[in-house]
Amino acid sequence: MIGVFFFFLSQISLALAAPQTIFCLIHTATPSHETRAKTILETWAQHCDDFLFFTDSKMNDSIPHIYYPLLNSRDHSWEKIRRVFKYVHDKIIKKYDWYYRADDDTYALMHNMRTLLANYTSSKQHYLGLRWNFFTPQGFNDGSSYILSRPTMEAFNEVMLDPDRCPDHHRAEEDQELAKCLAHMDIYPEDIRDEMGSERIQHFHPIEQYDIYKDTFNRRLAYYPAMKEDENFSSKMISFHHVSPYEMRLMDYIFNHLDKP
Repeated sequence: MIGVFFFFLSQISLALAAPQTIFCLIHTATPSHETRAKTILETWAQHCDDFLFFTDSKMNDSIPHIYYPLLNSRDHSWEKIRRVFKYVHDKIIKKYDWYYRADDDTYALMHNMRTLLANYTSSKQHYLGLRWNFFTPQGFNDGSSYILSRPTMEAFNEVMLDPDRCPDHHRAEEDQELAKCLAHMDIYPEDIRDEMGSERIQHFHPIEQYDIYKDTFNRRLAYYPAMKEDENFSSKMISFHHVSPYEMRLMDYIFNHLDKP
């Protein structure tokens, strides 16, 4: 009897220690298939447990992707993400713990993301990202790069069926609409800043980010106070935004291949 008890205890311990899986969803478009998307495919996407591009036209058959030819502009991003998240729910929802959505001008540091997510229980509802302070009372996470736990993905697919709480036509940007729908399920953005108060996910290009505390738009609409200059760059950064394919490859070399002292 004691042996059976310790067997089950060991199984529970193994389950708790199991690495959490991340499925990456990358938004791209036809003009970027051979530039941004190709670069992501060859760099940080390789560190996801699996990934899927969503776009407006067919890509190479060797690349996991889905496409929606009629949703071919930024104005359709809300309608597109609803279809993408339904695809996830119908096809793969039970396979992964976390779902990471990113733009194709984002560079993600997946090892830092895994370190952050180790502090969260993936079986609970979590909605993580860079938090803005408008559109909903508790803000919304920037659409360039955000993370949903599996239960949050399931909750969104539930509320998405209710047009009164989650309209299928866009009134604002995709990320704002998503936050509005999730708020109806009592799911809100969480504080993922590091212990110094620095953001782990950034909306602007690194050069712009350096002086972001001077920007009146950011001071007025950011949920948390911007840090100054290099203090604004967390040593546990998860993603950069508005970076070119060249910059992505440079970052990939520095973060993953350059020998550390």
